[in-house]
Amino acid sequence: MAELDSTDAVILELLLDDARRSFREISEEVDLSPPTVSNRVDRLRDLGVIRRFTVDVDRTKFADEDECLVVIDTRLAHAEDVFSQLQDVDGVEHVFYTVDSTVVVKAVLPPAELRSLLTDTLSDDQIEDYHVTSILGSSWQPQLGTDDLTIECTICGKPISEDGQKVEVDSGDLYHVCCSSCAEKIVEQYESLKQAADE
Repeated sequence: MAELDSTDAVILELLLDDARRSFREISEEVDLSPPTVSNRVDRLRDLGVIRRFTVDVDRTKFADEDECLVVIDTRLAHAEDVFSQLQDVDGVEHVFYTVDSTVVVKAVLPPAELRSLLTDTLSDDQIEDYHVTSILGSSWQPQLGTDDLTIECTICGKPISEDGQKVEVDSGDLYHVCCSSCAEKIVEQYESLKQAADE
Protein backbone atom coordinates (compact mmCIF):
# COMPACT_ATOMS: atom_id res chain seq x y z
CA MET A 1 0.00 0.00 0.00
CA ALA A 2 1.46 3.37 -1.05
CA GLU A 3 -1.07 5.64 0.63
CA LEU A 4 0.24 7.70 3.53
CA ASP A 5 -1.78 8.79 6.54
CA SER A 6 -1.57 11.40 9.30
CA THR A 7 0.62 9.09 11.41
CA ASP A 8 3.14 8.88 8.57
CA ALA A 9 3.09 12.69 8.43
CA VAL A 10 3.86 12.96 12.17
CA ILE A 11 6.68 10.41 11.86
CA LEU A 12 8.17 12.39 8.96
CA GLU A 13 7.94 15.66 10.88
CA LEU A 14 9.63 14.10 13.93
CA LEU A 15 12.45 12.71 11.79
CA LEU A 16 12.86 16.02 9.97
CA ASP A 17 13.27 17.70 13.34
CA ASP A 18 15.80 15.08 14.56
CA ALA A 19 16.76 12.13 12.36
CA ARG A 20 18.51 10.48 15.33
CA ARG A 21 15.26 10.24 17.27
CA SER A 22 14.72 6.64 18.39
CA PHE A 23 11.77 4.52 17.33
CA ARG A 24 10.82 4.34 21.01
CA GLU A 25 10.63 8.16 21.24
CA ILE A 26 8.59 8.31 18.04
CA SER A 27 6.29 5.52 19.23
CA GLU A 28 5.41 7.55 22.32
CA GLU A 29 4.43 10.51 20.12
CA VAL A 30 2.25 8.53 17.70
CA ASP A 31 0.88 5.94 20.16
CA LEU A 32 2.25 2.92 18.29
CA SER A 33 4.76 0.25 19.28
CA PRO A 34 8.46 0.77 18.34
CA PRO A 35 8.37 -2.22 15.90
CA THR A 36 5.32 -0.70 14.15
CA VAL A 37 7.15 2.64 13.85
CA SER A 38 10.19 0.81 12.46
CA ASN A 39 7.98 -0.89 9.86
CA ARG A 40 6.46 2.44 8.86
CA VAL A 41 9.90 4.04 8.48
CA ASP A 42 11.04 1.06 6.38
CA ARG A 43 7.94 1.51 4.22
CA LEU A 44 8.64 5.25 3.78
CA ARG A 45 12.19 4.39 2.70
CA ASP A 46 10.87 1.69 0.39
CA LEU A 47 8.54 4.25 -1.22
CA GLY A 48 11.43 6.69 -1.68
CA VAL A 49 9.81 9.29 0.59
CA ILE A 50 12.79 9.02 2.97
CA ARG A 51 15.96 8.89 0.89
CA ARG A 52 18.60 8.94 3.62
CA PHE A 53 19.43 10.06 7.13
CA THR A 54 22.09 12.73 7.18
CA VAL A 55 23.93 15.29 9.32
CA ASP A 56 23.47 19.05 8.99
CA VAL A 57 26.94 20.55 9.56
CA ASP A 58 27.23 24.22 10.59
CA ARG A 59 30.20 25.29 8.48
CA THR A 60 30.38 28.68 10.18
CA LYS A 61 32.11 26.86 13.06
CA PHE A 62 35.12 26.06 10.88
CA ALA A 63 37.90 28.47 9.98
CA ASP A 64 38.59 29.33 6.35
CA GLU A 65 35.42 27.84 4.92
CA ASP A 66 34.36 29.52 1.68
CA GLU A 67 30.63 29.11 1.13
CA CYS A 68 29.14 30.58 -2.01
CA LEU A 69 26.00 30.62 -4.07
CA VAL A 70 26.43 30.16 -7.81
CA VAL A 71 23.52 31.13 -10.06
CA ILE A 72 23.96 29.65 -13.53
CA ASP A 73 21.85 30.76 -16.48
CA THR A 74 21.95 27.69 -18.70
CA ARG A 75 21.31 27.59 -22.40
CA LEU A 76 17.87 26.38 -23.40
CA ALA A 77 17.26 22.70 -22.58
CA HIS A 78 20.56 22.25 -20.69
CA ALA A 79 19.32 22.94 -17.15
CA GLU A 80 18.58 19.33 -16.27
CA ASP A 81 21.97 18.14 -17.62
CA VAL A 82 23.84 20.83 -15.67
CA PHE A 83 21.82 19.96 -12.57
CA SER A 84 22.72 16.26 -12.92
CA GLN A 85 26.41 16.92 -13.59
CA LEU A 86 26.84 19.14 -10.52
CA GLN A 87 25.14 16.79 -8.02
CA ASP A 88 28.15 14.50 -7.60
CA VAL A 89 30.89 17.16 -7.55
CA ASP A 90 32.96 17.40 -4.36
CA GLY A 91 32.25 20.63 -2.51
CA VAL A 92 28.72 21.01 -3.89
CA GLU A 93 26.18 20.82 -1.06
CA HIS A 94 22.89 21.71 -2.74
CA VAL A 95 21.78 22.02 -6.35
CA PHE A 96 18.44 23.31 -7.63
CA TYR A 97 17.12 23.94 -11.12
CA THR A 98 14.14 26.06 -12.04
CA VAL A 99 11.53 26.29 -14.79
CA ASP A 100 13.41 29.17 -16.42
CA SER A 101 16.58 27.03 -17.01
CA THR A 102 18.45 28.49 -14.04
CA VAL A 103 20.62 26.24 -11.87
CA VAL A 104 21.46 27.38 -8.34
CA VAL A 105 24.38 25.78 -6.48
CA LYS A 106 25.51 26.11 -2.89
CA ALA A 107 29.19 25.17 -2.82
CA VAL A 108 31.92 25.04 -0.19
CA LEU A 109 35.02 25.70 -2.27
CA PRO A 110 37.88 28.21 -2.45
CA PRO A 111 37.51 30.69 -5.36
CA ALA A 112 40.18 28.94 -7.50
CA GLU A 113 38.43 25.59 -7.21
CA LEU A 114 35.08 27.21 -7.88
CA ARG A 115 36.30 28.39 -11.29
CA SER A 116 37.47 24.83 -12.02
CA LEU A 117 34.08 23.53 -10.99
CA LEU A 118 32.50 25.55 -13.77
CA THR A 119 35.16 25.17 -16.47
CA ASP A 120 36.07 21.49 -15.92
CA THR A 121 32.62 20.13 -15.13
CA LEU A 122 30.51 22.11 -17.57
CA SER A 123 30.99 23.11 -21.20
CA ASP A 124 30.60 26.54 -22.80
CA ASP A 125 27.59 25.41 -24.82
CA GLN A 126 25.71 24.64 -21.58
CA ILE A 127 26.18 28.01 -19.85
CA GLU A 128 24.78 31.37 -20.90
CA ASP A 129 26.09 33.27 -17.87
CA TYR A 130 26.79 32.80 -14.17
CA HIS A 131 27.10 34.85 -11.00
CA VAL A 132 28.91 33.97 -7.76
CA THR A 133 28.04 35.42 -4.35
CA SER A 134 29.79 34.75 -1.04
CA ILE A 135 27.50 33.45 1.70
CA LEU A 136 27.77 35.11 5.11
CA GLY A 137 25.20 32.85 6.78
CA SER A 138 22.62 30.24 5.93
CA SER A 139 19.80 28.28 7.50
CA TRP A 140 18.43 24.97 6.27
CA GLN A 141 15.09 23.99 7.81
CA PRO A 142 13.60 21.02 5.93
CA GLN A 143 9.84 20.77 6.37
CA LEU A 144 7.14 18.43 5.19
CA GLY A 145 5.34 21.42 3.71
CA THR A 146 2.21 19.69 2.43
CA ASP A 147 -1.05 18.22 3.61
CA ASP A 148 -1.26 16.04 0.51
CA LEU A 149 0.78 12.89 1.12
CA THR A 150 -0.18 11.16 -2.12
CA ILE A 151 2.55 9.10 -3.79
CA GLU A 152 2.72 9.46 -7.59
CA CYS A 153 3.14 6.61 -10.05
CA THR A 154 6.68 6.44 -11.47
CA ILE A 155 5.32 5.95 -15.00
CA CYS A 156 2.16 8.05 -15.45
CA GLY A 157 2.21 10.42 -12.48
CA LYS A 158 -1.25 9.39 -11.27
CA PRO A 159 -1.83 8.93 -7.52
CA ILE A 160 -1.08 5.44 -6.24
CA SER A 161 -4.01 4.00 -4.28
CA GLU A 162 -4.12 0.92 -2.09
CA ASP A 163 -4.33 -1.10 -5.34
CA GLY A 164 -0.86 0.11 -6.36
CA GLN A 165 1.89 -2.34 -7.23
CA LYS A 166 5.60 -2.72 -6.48
CA VAL A 167 7.92 -3.79 -9.28
CA GLU A 168 11.47 -4.96 -8.59
CA VAL A 169 13.70 -5.25 -11.66
CA ASP A 170 16.78 -7.47 -11.98
CA SER A 171 19.08 -4.66 -10.79
CA GLY A 172 17.28 -4.66 -7.44
CA ASP A 173 15.69 -1.24 -8.01
CA LEU A 174 12.14 -1.00 -6.69
CA TYR A 175 9.43 1.05 -8.40
CA HIS A 176 5.93 1.94 -7.18
CA VAL A 177 3.23 2.18 -9.81
CA CYS A 178 -0.53 2.64 -9.87
CA CYS A 179 -1.60 -0.37 -11.95
CA SER A 180 -0.53 -3.54 -13.77
CA SER A 181 -0.25 -1.63 -17.07
CA CYS A 182 2.36 0.74 -15.60
CA ALA A 183 4.10 -2.25 -13.97
CA GLU A 184 4.47 -3.84 -17.41
CA LYS A 185 5.86 -0.59 -18.82
CA ILE A 186 8.53 -0.47 -16.09
CA VAL A 187 9.66 -3.99 -16.95
CA GLU A 188 9.63 -3.20 -20.70
CA GLN A 189 11.71 -0.03 -20.17
CA TYR A 190 14.21 -1.90 -18.00
CA GLU A 191 14.55 -4.76 -20.50
CA SER A 192 14.97 -2.26 -23.36
CA LEU A 193 17.72 -0.37 -21.51
CA LYS A 194 19.43 -3.61 -20.50
CA GLN A 195 19.38 -4.87 -24.08
CA ALA A 196 20.81 -1.57 -25.38
CA ALA A 197 23.60 -1.70 -22.76
CA ASP A 198 24.51 -5.27 -23.75
CA GLU A 199 24.87 -4.41 -27.44
